[in-house]
Amino acid sequence: MSSDPRGRQLSRRTLLTTATRVLSVAGIGILAACGQTNTASSGTSSAATTAATTSAASSAAPSSAATTASSPTSTAAATTSSLTTSSTLSGSSTASNAATSSAATSSAGTASSASASAATTSASSAATGTGTGAAGGASLGPAGTVNYVAHKDVKGNINFWHFWGSPVRHNTIRGIINNFQAEFPGVKVTDTAYPFGDIWTKNLAAVAAGSGMPDVIVADRPSLRFTGKSGVYQSLDTQFKQDKIDSSVFWPFTWTEATLNGVPYGIPYETDIRVLYYNKAALSDGGLDPNTPPKDWPELDASAPKLDKKDSSGKLQQIAFYPNWGSFDISQWAWNNGGEWEDSNDNPTVNAPPNVAALAWEKTWFDRYGYAPWTALKATFTGGNQDGFMNGKVIMKADIGGYISFLNFYNPSFMTKDKKNLGWGVAPIPPNTGHKPASLSGGFALSVPKGIKDLAAPWEFIKYAVFVGQAAWAQGTYAMPTVQSIARDNPTLNGDPNWKFLVDAMSYGRPAVYNQYTDNLLKGLGDAESNVQQGKQQPQAALDAAQQVALQQVALQQVAQGKAKK
Repeated sequence: MSSDPRGRQLSRRTLLTTATRVLSVAGIGILAACGQTNTASSGTSSAATTAATTSAASSAAPSSAATTASSPTSTAAATTSSLTTSSTLSGSSTASNAATSSAATSSAGTASSASASAATTSASSAATGTGTGAAGGASLGPAGTVNYVAHKDVKGNINFWHFWGSPVRHNTIRGIINNFQAEFPGVKVTDTAYPFGDIWTKNLAAVAAGSGMPDVIVADRPSLRFTGKSGVYQSLDTQFKQDKIDSSVFWPFTWTEATLNGVPYGIPYETDIRVLYYNKAALSDGGLDPNTPPKDWPELDASAPKLDKKDSSGKLQQIAFYPNWGSFDISQWAWNNGGEWEDSNDNPTVNAPPNVAALAWEKTWFDRYGYAPWTALKATFTGGNQDGFMNGKVIMKADIGGYISFLNFYNPSFMTKDKKNLGWGVAPIPPNTGHKPASLSGGFALSVPKGIKDLAAPWEFIKYAVFVGQAAWAQGTYAMPTVQSIARDNPTLNGDPNWKFLVDAMSYGRPAVYNQYTDNLLKGLGDAESNVQQGKQQPQAALDAAQQVALQQVALQQVAQGKAKK
């Protein structure tokens, strides 16, 4: 997967293009709206974290890896300490070291069954709880009561496809699978980890061929309204209603994304929130308060002269921040300036003044460092604890909450000039003055591909993973559960103030842009940002061009769907 934060959207649009070609050949009807490739941004995880993010999780796996779970593994529950209201974490804390040790044991596959069982017990308790959503953002509306009913006499074999090939994530999902098999002795689950994106291409080919598809797959949730209607996945409405599941238990936007006209084509599994990570030692060395990170664009801008470093030849050695590195880009920065990409009637507003102003703000950072010097610095970032942030070359980055699990795993030192390890901190995304923080909340769903005949065992596995397993998944990966009560009430998760911070931050989360006519509304946005970054276009001209692309996409799909305006 590309280090470009637009990689996931690119994969999604490429997926939909492939869907059109493959399923059309197979005679399966598909919306023309799915037939375009998009380089647009929705701000997902960068490969700079090397599978160190939930969204990009197992792009690290170079090839598929099939495993039949046979021994319980640790879910590496992390409980860490907070130092300030921005939920800062000291990299030298005992709790952090313990979390790292636990994660390392999990990755080696030698953790005790007691650890996995404890995670499941905690998850089972959370599944019976209730919670209320705070007003605003992703948490609109009260959460309902989870009505999880298990039919443990079910029998069958399940092939489960995912993309969680990194040690932390693969061992965590295997622990969940093992616990499921212990409670459902008549079911055997074989999991296969494919590289991110490839999983959906392979599934499309299998669905078109009518064989070889998995029984359960991790689906891209923001695309489900297109891929469900197009025949890639099948409806789970009958199963959902039979078990009397209350959809209000989920964060509202996750359920909306998983359904089309109220019909679920998958059950939401994990979401996320983006936050600002900052190197406390570097802030201290730069004369800034290590416990008070920038709260808005002006403060972020003002930090740069105090944090940037060059060597004697003028080569970049350390920079304060880079706006489209990590898990953020113009698609979300515009939200932080009051911008929107479409109006209430699905008309594109790509070149609206707030969006142009946001791209102009990004340009000040692009120009500050220069494209070639930035590219050279970025080339020194490798995987693991040399990802750019952990090695101290970029002092602040916007990334998903799941990045905490990898900070815990690698436990990097953030040392001041006088050899004090101040660690790292997390804070809300800084918006422009006068605006509130905003972040994409992405995520996935567990779906059943079209062509699977017997849904009994797959449905039980999906329910278990969602209503029980997500607590263990969150403990191991810091991914936000889609079930609100697990996120808010699970005692192990909420023993960590950093987790409480992430739950609170969900109040400014937003779903991906959705347009009823096309999944390609932001097709030109990636090029617009890149052209400004490289000095090829000015922000206004770049977004004017992207607006024309958006208008063309909407008009094209309106015609294809017979909905063209008279």
